[in-house]
Order: sequence, then C-alpha cells, then structure tokens
Amino acid sequence: MRPPKQKKEILLDNADVEVIRATYPAGSESGVHTHIYANRVVYFVKGGKLAITPEDTSKPVRIITVKDGQTLYMPGGTHNVKNIGNSEIIIVETEIKNSKL
Repeated sequence: MRPPKQKKEILLDNADVEVIRATYPAGSESGVHTHIYANRVVYFVKGGKLAITPEDTSKPVRIITVKDGQTLYMPGGTHNVKNIGNSEIIIVETEIKNSKL
C-alpha cells in the first residue's frame, strides 16, 4: 500500500513568487518532485520529523527535525519529502521565481 500524499494549497502564484501551504499527516509524503527555482524558504507552522530523499539514490537521505515556527532556506532540486514522525506537519513554502527580487 502506498503512503498517503501531502495536501497542497497554492496561496499565491505570480511572475515573481509561488507560495504554497503543504500539510503532511503522519506517514505521508510529497512524491518525487523538482523545485526548479534556486531560492526557496520554508516556514514550519507545525514542525516535526522529515526524511528528505534525493532523486540521486547514491546521495544520503537527510533526516531533519524542525520546531513550530522554524524557518529554513532549502535550495532547489529533486527529492521526496516524507513525514516520519507521529504528528501532522504544516509548512508554508515560498519559491522565488524572479532572481532580481
């Protein structure tokens, strides 16, 4: 049985930025996806424990534990994100499309 997918809501999408809210119930994952813009900031409304698996399986899986209210810069790339904790994780992610901002 496949793990459930995260719920994704686009909050803003224009020529300069894309802002999404993603909710990851315990055990859910994003599925392999690509961030094509180099600059991305992730704000954790509700934190938890995540496994970030790169597309290149020769690279290690990153396990991160984040707190409520924590903000991280995360570079673009291709990966899968999985909530490996016991509680729901909610993020607000901002991708900067226009490098002149």
